[in-house]
Amino acid sequence: MTRGRRPINAIDEAVEIAARRGSVEQVTGKRACAFDLIIIGPDRNVFVKVRRSRAPFTYALEVMNSYQREIASLHQVPLTSGTAREFWVRSPKGTWQFCLVKKDSVLEIRADGLDIPFESLPVTTVDLSGTPADDTDNPISPSENGK
Repeated sequence: MTRGRRPINAIDEAVEIAARRGSVEQVTGKRACAFDLIIIGPDRNVFVKVRRSRAPFTYALEVMNSYQREIASLHQVPLTSGTAREFWVRSPKGTWQFCLVKKDSVLEIRADGLDIPFESLPVTTVDLSGTPADDTDNPISPSENGK
């Protein structure tokens, strides 16, 4: 864990990653700021703290132990149905680890946030098949449908 200057290069890379999930607002401030980015999505605003590490981590528990102070600072952001808190760590080789900071735990997620459990962050799904919906897609049985 580094306690030096702000991770400017890591934050720049994080902005690119976050832009895939929605509109991004970079928070410029002092080191004591609880978060570095806000991802503004259609369902939620995600507050993100970005850090760099000297070594890659294997588990979210290692991230939680190494960055206790930073993760604790994210708890300044209240959890509501419209907010989420994430902690992103960049290793020296450029690989990223993403963690969802819940009320009482830290959960490792993917960069796109889709591995977040439904109760933590509702995920909207899209039919990518390109076919229009028909009666076979309808979960209502024909007897309930009036046919």
